[in-house]
Amino acid sequence: MREGLSFILLSAKILRMSCSKLLSLIAIIATAASAETRWIHIHSPNFEVYSSASEGSTRETLRYFEQVRGFFLEATGRSVSRPVPIYIIAFGSEKEYLPFRPNEFATAFYHGGAERDYIVLSHSSAETFPVATHEYVHLVVQHAGLNFPPWLNEGIAELYSTLKPQGDKVIVGNLIAGRVQALYSEKWVPLAAILSAGHDSPYYNEKNKAGSLYNEGWALVHMLALNQEYRSKFNSLLNAIANGSPSDMALEQTYGKPLASIEKDLQAYLRGDRFNGAVIRAKLTSEKTPLPADIAPPFDIKLALAELAQPGKQSDTEARLKELTRDNPQRAEPWAGLAYLAWSRGRMEDTEQNFAKAYLLGARSQRLLWDYGRLASREHPQEAVNAFSELLNQQPERTDVRMELAAVQLSLNHPADALASLAPIKKTTPQDAPRLFTLFAYAQLGMGQRDQAANSVARVAQYAATPADRDRADQLKKYLEQPNPPSLTPLSATEGGRPRLVRRTAAGFEEEEPPTPSLSAAGVFVELVCDGQRATIVLETDQQRKRFLIQDPTRIKLIAVDGAGVQDFQCGQQKPAKIKVEYRLAEGGQNLDGLVTAIYFQP
Repeated sequence: MREGLSFILLSAKILRMSCSKLLSLIAIIATAASAETRWIHIHSPNFEVYSSASEGSTRETLRYFEQVRGFFLEATGRSVSRPVPIYIIAFGSEKEYLPFRPNEFATAFYHGGAERDYIVLSHSSAETFPVATHEYVHLVVQHAGLNFPPWLNEGIAELYSTLKPQGDKVIVGNLIAGRVQALYSEKWVPLAAILSAGHDSPYYNEKNKAGSLYNEGWALVHMLALNQEYRSKFNSLLNAIANGSPSDMALEQTYGKPLASIEKDLQAYLRGDRFNGAVIRAKLTSEKTPLPADIAPPFDIKLALAELAQPGKQSDTEARLKELTRDNPQRAEPWAGLAYLAWSRGRMEDTEQNFAKAYLLGARSQRLLWDYGRLASREHPQEAVNAFSELLNQQPERTDVRMELAAVQLSLNHPADALASLAPIKKTTPQDAPRLFTLFAYAQLGMGQRDQAANSVARVAQYAATPADRDRADQLKKYLEQPNPPSLTPLSATEGGRPRLVRRTAAGFEEEEPPTPSLSAAGVFVELVCDGQRATIVLETDQQRKRFLIQDPTRIKLIAVDGAGVQDFQCGQQKPAKIKVEYRLAEGGQNLDGLVTAIYFQP
């Protein structure tokens, strides 16, 4: 999906706008902040701030985020064993911020770079803090290893977005007017549907339904965290859900009442004459803590601004990153950025080469080690072993890394190493079990441990959920039944082809669909048909008129060719303009020729 709550809320607002204003969101990214802009750098234990605002407001921003972090971790009883620095980019003016904003409403947003998490502020003031805090809470949840379902992930981020530090206390729970109004005016969705909605649910992805998840999720978290009857067991509920309990079961077991009763309590809470808030004493960063400001290194600013470039400007981003590699040949970050950029464009050979250069220069982020290891598994298995081993030093609890490492070690015919990698795994999920016990069986057979291998094969059969799992179990059983079996063929290092690129968002990581070849049509742009929430380009071509739907204007590239101007969009008949439309095919039954991905304005 998604870029966190701010994207969902902004999308809802976008849908209520006129088509003309909707399409005005499409903009070509301007050049980066001018060389005359003065950037400063201030850091604390958990944040790096690069700011073109004043030193005073930048320090205020930094202290605010340290306070939010400390309060949130204390309130939830969680800790981050290996703190991951968050990079805050605070612009000093709206003019500087405009080229980077994802849409015309966002005063702050999250951006996941190749190696860094960024929180971007349009200016360094309290006005931007609620949206930025929402995105930051997502990151704290992610870094703390909390596996929350969407309703809780978004609800808890909304609740804590209202934090207001005051001295050594924090006020939390102020009402969010838009949410309250929507809850009063819109149809109630049964709580069971909200609780069970996953990342692929319409209540999380479809614009006309997602509001219910965010509104009811916020209201439920507000009641559970702050209501006198519920708040004492809120942390117990978080632990139960984080440990894998389904939300409805966790609620019923934690509070000792059926879900229907909890839902009635929530509706009564909403109908009441007050919402609870809380004033909580918290261990906050001292105002006396020195936070010296330095002139920001030019490399860091250039890297950040390159990574913040919006979709549709990949060529500009690539040029900026390549310039950084030439000017700073010992820095790994630009090579990591180039690797992910090449991956998003389907250039796999360049991806692996750029990952290798970044790794050689010292890149060791958890995301890069995971991605580099998986990509290198087939052609460069020893490099994959090195990457996965480094990652396990940082995250020894990760079962998925241990399985990938063991698979590579088995492909190298190192069964003892594979067993050592798998041995610390004490628990597994039904989804992981077939592969895990297959790896155990191969490693044990490679070590001549036939009895142990037979037990592992029995577990493969026990957990087999797919025909491939059952076939693997049958093959291993037949192998074990032979009195003098031949040497076992090493297990392949990877399954299912190349790994997919994973896009990082504030709420976690999402797989991206592999890039598909673009289709194109050239002609004269003659009409923009606006129908409620839809806008369709009508193109007069040599053969016939074609119709192309604009699904999301914020994701469309606008390119001016050879000095041609980019035409303003207005509903209805257009001043004829020569354009080329790049598109992908629409699903059947939509009476369309395609879905727009880019528009080229031609002279």
